[in-house]
Amino acid sequence: MSRSTVSEEPLRQHGRLRTGDVALAQQVVADVYEPHTLEPVDRSALDARLNAVQNGGLTLGYLTYGSEVRITLPPSDRWYHINIALAGDSRVTREDGKRGTTTGMEGAAILLPHRAQIIDWAADTAQFALKIPRADIEGHLAALSRTPITGPIEFDLVMNLRSSAGRGLLRCIEFVRAEWDEDGILAQNPGSRRQLESMILTNLLIAASGPHQQLLRQADSARPDALRRALDYIHEHAQTLPTLTDLTGAAGVSARTLQLQFLHNLDCTPSHYLRDVRLRAAREELLHPSSDSVTVADVAAAWGFYNHGRFSSLYRSMYGESPSETLRRTRDA
Repeated sequence: MSRSTVSEEPLRQHGRLRTGDVALAQQVVADVYEPHTLEPVDRSALDARLNAVQNGGLTLGYLTYGSEVRITLPPSDRWYHINIALAGDSRVTREDGKRGTTTGMEGAAILLPHRAQIIDWAADTAQFALKIPRADIEGHLAALSRTPITGPIEFDLVMNLRSSAGRGLLRCIEFVRAEWDEDGILAQNPGSRRQLESMILTNLLIAASGPHQQLLRQADSARPDALRRALDYIHEHAQTLPTLTDLTGAAGVSARTLQLQFLHNLDCTPSHYLRDVRLRAAREELLHPSSDSVTVADVAAAWGFYNHGRFSSLYRSMYGESPSETLRRTRDA
């Protein structure tokens, strides 16, 4: 993302906020991202600006306050926030005592859903802020690593944007920004939006440091061949609802052996793993419906969830909202 991009104010045509009023700035930014406390540090006038778009489950926005401020963000358990510094400095403190500093075009702060965080912005700070549903990034890591993710990803606090992977993430964000600023076809097409979202999540997981990198580095050879064959079969045939017999046939081992390999390596049963893959696929379709006429019932049936009450319960437990809420939010964006 070039310096000229900052001066041109990314996503300007998608403006949500221009104000010097602290209470209004806090309210609008909270509506787009999530509740927090905004406190000016000095007496200079606030010049808050927020431009933001929704790309599937992701919120992407350019944010600056034009004054030195402190932001207190309580834990929400639902969202990760990635604050990519375009200009100026910010200091971030997590409730576990970890501290970090970001500088324009050099670092990004990763705010975790299960931690309280305090962020101090300099007067000249401008950031590109991403809000990512917890279930989406954890589900993406699960798909990339083919390992169930059962808790929050403990990303390191600051991501190095000068590294090769960090520069890759910046190029990815710049591409998505340009598509939205130039009213590109990719930003308008639901299927393409899905690819843009996946590209951002993949680049983020590769660029961020933390224990999750071990999952990404884990070679398939570390798993039994039978398990790898079963996982491949599930991901390729999830929509046809493969049975345990189908999986044992693909894996070439007995049902008991396959069950034990799933439990030992993935801490879940084959049916549980398949169900989660189908739930993630259903969410993808709700976030990126193929047409305005698509309903929750259509998506549920397409992925083998014929009991709508059970589907809604499973979906809510994984994503923190009902399927209809996801679809409605997608259409309102």
